[in-house]
This record gives sequence, C-alpha cells and structure tokens, in this order.
Amino acid sequence: MGRTCAHYVDAAMSSAATDPPSAADLWGDPAAAAPATPATAADRTASPGLSERTLVAITAAVTLPIFWLGYGTDIDVGQVLMAGDRIRSGDYAPSRNPGVPVVETIVGLLDPVGGHLLVNLATVGALAFTVIGIARLVRAWGHDNGDLVALAFLASPVTLIAGTSTGDFIWALAFFVWGALAHLRGRTVPAGVLFALAIGSRATTLLLVAAFLLADGWDRAHRRRCLATAALAFPLGAAFFIPSWLSYDRTFEFLTATEGWRGFGNNLGRVAVKNYAAAGLALVVVLAVALPALVRSLRHWGSDPLLRFAVLGLVVTEALFLLVPWKLAHLIPCLMALVLWVAASERNRRPFLWLTIGAIALNGIVAFRPFIADQPNNSTTASFEPAIVLGLLLNDIDCRIEFMDEPPRPGTGAWDCTLEPVRGPSRGVETGPGG
Repeated sequence: MGRTCAHYVDAAMSSAATDPPSAADLWGDPAAAAPATPATAADRTASPGLSERTLVAITAAVTLPIFWLGYGTDIDVGQVLMAGDRIRSGDYAPSRNPGVPVVETIVGLLDPVGGHLLVNLATVGALAFTVIGIARLVRAWGHDNGDLVALAFLASPVTLIAGTSTGDFIWALAFFVWGALAHLRGRTVPAGVLFALAIGSRATTLLLVAAFLLADGWDRAHRRRCLATAALAFPLGAAFFIPSWLSYDRTFEFLTATEGWRGFGNNLGRVAVKNYAAAGLALVVVLAVALPALVRSLRHWGSDPLLRFAVLGLVVTEALFLLVPWKLAHLIPCLMALVLWVAASERNRRPFLWLTIGAIALNGIVAFRPFIADQPNNSTTASFEPAIVLGLLLNDIDCRIEFMDEPPRPGTGAWDCTLEPVRGPSRGVETGPGG
C-alpha cells in the first residue's frame, strides 16, 4: 500500500523531486491558476522547499509505526465496522446518523481482506494525499511554503491519530482537497465528483465545500465554474445518503443526531477546552505572536482567495463545533483552515512555520492540562488541577496498545483512556463523545 501511494504521488501529483511546480506548470492554464497577487522579491528567492516525495516519506515515517495498533480508540469504530458488515450482506443502516456511506463502504470492502492493517493503511494513504494536496493548494493560490504548511497540518497529534485509525475524518479532507485542486484547474466534473465523495465521507464537509466555492466565486470571473461544480457536487453528495433515507422508512429521521447543545455557556466552555487541548499551550503562544499578522492579512480579502477560504473555513467549522463540541477529531478541518490562514499572512516565512510545526508536534508528546472535568461527558464545572501529562499522540499509542486485542466497541475503556490528557481520568464513569 505504501508503494502504491508513492507510485501515484510520483505519477499523478508531481514529476519534480525538489522544486515545487508553479501554478502554471501544475495546471497548464496560467489564466485559471494565476497567483492572486504579484510575486515579490522574497517570493522569487524563496527556498524550493521539500519535494512531494519527501512529504510522502515524512508521512510514512510518522504513521507506519502506529497504524498497526488495532482499529483505533475512536468510540464509533465498532459501529463503522458493523455498517461495513451490513453493506457486504446487501443491507444498510448508518453507523451513526446521518451515516458516512463512502467510508463505511471502503471499510466494508477492505476489512474482510486485511482487517485493521489494510483499513488503517488505506487511511494512511488518504492522509498522504491530503498532505500533498494541501501543499499544492497553497502554491496554486500563489503562496510559498506549501510544504511546511502541509507539515504543520500533519504534525498535529489529532491528525496523526485520525490518520492511522479507522474513521472518516481524513478521507473527507482527502477528497475535499483534491476536489479543490481539480476545481481550480477548471475541471468542474472531477471537482464535483470529488466534493461529493467528501460529503459522502462526512456530511458536514458540505460546509467546507460551500466556503471554498464562496471564496473562489468572490472573483466574478470564477463564478461560472463555481456554479458548475456546485450543481454536481451537492446533488451527488446528497445522493450518497439515499440508503440512509431508505433505512429510516423513507423519512428524514436519519438527519437527527445526538443532541449536542447544552446551553451557550456550557457549549462555549467545551469549545474552549477542546480547542486548547487540540492545540496545546505551545501553539497557543505561537498563535498569539502571529495574531497581529493574521488580522492584518484581512486587508487582502478582495485579492487573496486562499485568505478568504481559510477564514471562511475556520468560521464555519468552529461554528459547527460550537453546536456539537464532541470529538477533538472534529477540529481537524479547523486546523487545516488555521494553517492556511497563516500561509496567507506575512507570517508565511520558513523559520516561523518550522516554529509552528514544532509547537503543534509538541502537543503530541507532552501537554499541560489545567483543569479536570467534574463529570466527564456531562460537565458543568471543572476543578483547577494543573498537571503536565503525556501528550495526545503518545497517550493514544499507549491506549491503543492496551486495548488493541479487545473488540472495538463502546465500553472497552479505550475512548476514555485516549481522552485523559483532555479531561482527566474517567473516574469510573462510562462516557460518550460529548465530554
């Protein structure tokens, strides 16, 4: 599988081993992919950066030692596997509403062949494509250092946990990023199909697709292609959920989900705690330094589509998380939007990006936890009990090793174990995704 990923990256992504292709070289259509702003002297002398082969190699180096440790600690893994079983038997019911039919089908096809090894290896491949796609997206919109922006996304422990487990988060972003690249190339049909697959992998990705099309369509010259892409992406994406509709006796009950709203104050508090947990103290400090530059970058709203997408994407994904502040993995699209915003700012310099990568990665190794939830999954208050704890990634690896021989289902303790750096020990309370 690793060889296949590298093969396709070599053949379909880039023939350059060291120099990142320009937008015109990448698309073959300078008018369709011209930079949003003229290149500065700094742009023309920028470091050539890491090749796409190197990005794939780095992705492999940080994921292959982990992916074999069972299906993962996500609370919904067992339900996804059961949905795959039903698909193989010719039936369908969503793993959880409204379903993730594309990923459930992928899991249903791969699991009988290679178990968690093949399923997770496929997710690693999707992560590699996502990393390459983010690097290309930055360059296609006329900005430098796409390689390091992509590495900043990869460095997150939340990304690495999701990218080595059985789940839908990485698949949705992989389809989305490559749909965005196809759209910028003017290939509206492949773009529409890929966007639809992203929506079928995770329904809420439609907000990210809408943010992207709005950002691109801000330029009047691009509105026709945005309408063409949307006309295919949204109906086809909706079509993936017809089996969910049928499984609920042709009603829209499949759209109902577990209630995530517990009051504005409660939800806002959970959003703050989980955003902090996903970012880590070091990244919070780095972002505080970058904040003035991020704000100043808004002056280029009318001329920079990368900036528009990054800000719109961050707003819609964080707004969604405010409504349902559940898993840290729900913040992965927020992370992508955030690093893209940095790429669109004057902080897009290699020394600062390396600093950002280090700050993000540190949260996977060691973390500072200031509070412990009074009752995990049903918290109204928390106790101030500051502690230095194992980082998200190392803790998750420890939990996967402990529970990898148990069937993936709620109640094993794996989910509570992986969340200890966020909310403290479960204290014997059986918990769900809310927290």
